[in-house]
Amino acid sequence: MAFKSSVLTALEDVENPLVSLAKERQRSGQLATAASSYREAARLSRELYRAGSADFLDVLDAERSAFEAEDALLQSRASAATDYVALNKALGGGWDRPVDASKPEVVDAATATGPRLAARP
Repeated sequence: MAFKSSVLTALEDVENPLVSLAKERQRSGQLATAASSYREAARLSRELYRAGSADFLDVLDAERSAFEAEDALLQSRASAATDYVALNKALGGGWDRPVDASKPEVVDAATATGPRLAARP
């Protein structure tokens, strides 16, 4: 009975992030389409403002909507990445490669200083 329970738990651990990843990828595609449409609407709103056919509040509102759509898209992509990591973890992936300790320490590339994320043994 314990074996059956372990197998069912393992199956659940794989199936949950797999379903979540599939749904998030679908959602991300829809959000990408929406973000593109909002960006185009903001562009058209700016052109109407330059032509004198719209006021600046319309431009700001269109840009706010575009930024909100872009934010939702980025959040969806981050969620998909999290789901992908959870799926790989559930499948036991990523642990088969040896660690190369001969490489230099990882530091902030912008300043070449900062916290060490990995150190040589």
